[in-house]
Amino acid sequence: MSSLFELLGESIQREFAQRRDTIPRACFYCPDAPELLAKGMLAETKGRTALVISDVRTRDAAGGPCLEAMERAGWSCTELVVPDGTGGASPVCDDVTRDRLKAILPPADVFVAVGAGVVNDLTKWLASEASVPYGVLATAASMNGYSAANVAPSIKGVKSLFRAQAPRILAAIPSVIERAPWNLTASGLGDVIAKPVSTADWLMNHDLFGESFSQAVADIINRLEPSYLGHPQALAGKEPEAIRALFDALVWSGCAMTLQGSSLPASGGEHLISHTLDMLAHVDGSRHDLHGRQVGVGTIFAAALYQRMIAIDLPRIRATGAPFDPGLWGSIAPAVESEHAAKHQRIEQACTLLSEPGCWSRLRSALSPILRRPEDIKDCLAKSGAAHRIADIGCSRDRFLTAVLNCGAMRARFTSIDLAWVLGVLPDAAETIVDDLLS
Repeated sequence: MSSLFELLGESIQREFAQRRDTIPRACFYCPDAPELLAKGMLAETKGRTALVISDVRTRDAAGGPCLEAMERAGWSCTELVVPDGTGGASPVCDDVTRDRLKAILPPADVFVAVGAGVVNDLTKWLASEASVPYGVLATAASMNGYSAANVAPSIKGVKSLFRAQAPRILAAIPSVIERAPWNLTASGLGDVIAKPVSTADWLMNHDLFGESFSQAVADIINRLEPSYLGHPQALAGKEPEAIRALFDALVWSGCAMTLQGSSLPASGGEHLISHTLDMLAHVDGSRHDLHGRQVGVGTIFAAALYQRMIAIDLPRIRATGAPFDPGLWGSIAPAVESEHAAKHQRIEQACTLLSEPGCWSRLRSALSPILRRPEDIKDCLAKSGAAHRIADIGCSRDRFLTAVLNCGAMRARFTSIDLAWVLGVLPDAAETIVDDLLS
């Protein structure tokens, strides 16, 4: 069995030799994945007690095979099923849920997540705090967090991000992944299709602010992009090869973030749009769509911003950005205000740099080859049956415009959204993009 790190190639092995243990030791995508997960976790501890965490849906999908395999391998297992929210709503990864689970958490030598985004993040969070290794049996190709060390919870209603630990073993049963609810698989495509925009944001931060950038890490996903971007109908038809290609792309995307020690390789302005929709839903008590479905729509918008920005020859630099509206953010306004203040400093720094002779020309030349046309991204999402219009994510025109024009305030990181304000593309282009591409 080759380790994930060895599969990444020699350039990654040379550049990130000291970080090889930060990504999963192995990934199994096969019918006997539960057995391989159970046996693989034996090497992580001398103890033999395991806590298996799922929710009611993921337990039905793969909880039984996981428990049986763990027990056959010699583990003494305890189950913890994360309860649904009010009105039967799916669980969420937030500080309230974490605290409730932590209060009833039994001791164990390893934790095993059986699930997708929420269950994986909650298990990762709890395992990190308990300083025990964890593994995951994935139940959907829905997001890139399986192999990532990051946890992305809501804390007091604010979308947050912090480093915990990646699973030691990642496993998936192909038939389970293929049978997953389609909106989850479509969410995975939305998450990974952000790659051209997020990489452009990452390179921009490297060029302007000296953020660490690795071409080898960027290439991890580049080489897989044709397998899903070029075959949307195969994904819509749930062809096993297409589902596997999407799952692999999500796994490698998570590894890229973990090796880099940052979400920059896979998360840019398009993700801020999704986070803002989540936060606005928290403020007014409404519901929001799945993260990746929102990210896919946000990626079309961000790609359209880049398309307009790249067309600018002689920019007029403006030290302006998304406004801070306390009334919009409600109870989470103080946390957003802190991020907005830090963002304002970043914008001023960017304006100084972009005003230097040759800076914009150099940056534009570097970003252009990375980007994809928004029409191509929309076409891929549409042909695969994924969300590609604001109506698909249950969002009104006014709500989406509010999100895109205010999302720059909620995170200090400089993204395509902020560059669009600085270059004068926003706010004026927002309505045209929404009406032409997302309605």
